Amino acid sequence: MNNTIKLSIAVSLLLTITTHAAELEPITVTTTNKTEHSINDTTSNVTVITAEELDKNGYQNVAQAINSIAGISVANSGGLGQQTSFFVRGADSGKVLVLLDGMRLNDPSTTNGTALLESLTTDNIQQIEIIKGGMSSIWGTNASAGVINIITKTPQEGTHGSLSLLYGSYKTKGIDADIGYKDDKFSAQLLASYLDTEGISALAPRDAEKDAYTNKNINLKLGYRFDENNKIQLSYNRIKTETEYDDSWSTAQAEDDYSHAQSDQENTALQYDYKSGDYRTNMYASQGKYERTFYTNSYGVGVNVYEAKLKEFGMINSYDYSRGKAVLGLEYKDIDGFNQYNDYPASQADYTNKAVYLSNLYRITTGTLIETNIRYDNFEQFENKVTYKAGIKHEYNKISGLGVGANYYTSYDAPSSYQLANVVFGSELKPAFTKGYELSAHYKELLTITYFNNKVKDSIDYDMVNYGYYNIDGVSKFKGLEVESIYPFETMNLNISANYTHLFEAKKEDGSDLFRRPKDTVNLSANYYTDSSSYGITAQYVGDRTDLGDMSTGNYTLWNLNYARELTDEIKLTLNAKNIFDKEYQSVYGYATEGRSVYTKIRYRF
Repeated sequence: MNNTIKLSIAVSLLLTITTHAAELEPITVTTTNKTEHSINDTTSNVTVITAEELDKNGYQNVAQAINSIAGISVANSGGLGQQTSFFVRGADSGKVLVLLDGMRLNDPSTTNGTALLESLTTDNIQQIEIIKGGMSSIWGTNASAGVINIITKTPQEGTHGSLSLLYGSYKTKGIDADIGYKDDKFSAQLLASYLDTEGISALAPRDAEKDAYTNKNINLKLGYRFDENNKIQLSYNRIKTETEYDDSWSTAQAEDDYSHAQSDQENTALQYDYKSGDYRTNMYASQGKYERTFYTNSYGVGVNVYEAKLKEFGMINSYDYSRGKAVLGLEYKDIDGFNQYNDYPASQADYTNKAVYLSNLYRITTGTLIETNIRYDNFEQFENKVTYKAGIKHEYNKISGLGVGANYYTSYDAPSSYQLANVVFGSELKPAFTKGYELSAHYKELLTITYFNNKVKDSIDYDMVNYGYYNIDGVSKFKGLEVESIYPFETMNLNISANYTHLFEAKKEDGSDLFRRPKDTVNLSANYYTDSSSYGITAQYVGDRTDLGDMSTGNYTLWNLNYARELTDEIKLTLNAKNIFDKEYQSVYGYATEGRSVYTKIRYRF
């Protein structure tokens, strides 16, 4: 079956689904205005990946989990744990804010301030909320293309826990254990996980010298409720990785057995919540420490050290009134970055950011919702910014489930500390500024169609002649269409879901295409359930991508199988077979990808 036929089948399944979708269970999200509310109380399109879906599909890290979402594409520079790029509606990952329990995971010491999703394992995640489109009017920098908010599991009443063992292809093995406790006053949750793989070669071919990967993670949540109105919570997360890789400066390095890297990321947050009637306030302080060391042989044996520290303080006040909710927030951030290669002089940059923002959700009628945000950011280092969002959503009363929505927004992306420390001599960097809008229409979960259009001014790029970062004159453009559908055959215990994304335009300021963004992507999933088991099949079609040097990675389709069975009330077995037709493909030109592989996990709960 060629790729065109496979694509046609997937699109046909998507478009022929008709009128029998069921309503989803109510879901609470926090991403749209930093306060908890129903997923329906926002004009933005919010996608939620649940813990059940993460487990069912055998996703080992967050990058794998978001790869099947409409509008998102992921490109891997090798196997598990290798450098991963992701794009949201064509924008690079530095324009996407990633949060873990409210703590910012975007690493200021990376080139574009991206979060390293390849290091984020899924064992302790309760849900992943994804909002696409400009969200700087609430979250500030690194949110011009969207927000990915990861929420870890919270303890349930009493004492409980679980132990999981994983084994699979490429000598992959893992273990994770968690224990939780909760009573009327006190709650605690502790998780520790370990993942190790012999891996595949980072550079193609995949059977060249193997590049191993190890991930160690610890996550802690402590909470205390003084009374019905006052509570305090401490969150801590630490991820340490060791990664072997092939030096990317030469495609002849597939047998490179020296290049390796270590990373250590530590996030801590303390929150205090108070509520009185319809008024709530949340005060928080958090800190992120990021350290990465690369041992490279690109110019002879060398060591590249990247470090960054981010401190954040804030207050969120919200008030629920009869027709909506108003939010007032204050925020302060202090960001420091450091980079040094061998004994050469270090590059260092730091800046502070103060912000105030207002958000209001107002229900004009039972079917019509208006959402407005405005935010002012004051920067010590560069130009201050005002960003805003105005959105509307309307549900038709005469046709239950039919609705339309629109959002217009402005956003910005401040330079990363790495870019600030490596600017073209004599230049001053300023934030890139985005204007965009999205239009959507939906009928229940059966069919959702969204058109988006974003323009980015003053994008930041690297000058290969003057060796530094600078703002590019002109406007880069991103236009596209997303089509999504979920169709449950309730009498047959069968669920089918599908989505299709087409990028009309993802162009640089000079009109040339941006690299590594596929024009077309299709995801298809079918799951059959019995009382004790589930059977699933997923497929993904990825269209042509243009990579550096105008090299094409070609198109490909991957098929996966999933199986889960409750052996007893306490023990669950899952099997995940990936790339079952052993497709040879590349998502980044010159880099290897995983072949046919099988992973099994057994979990015991108490």
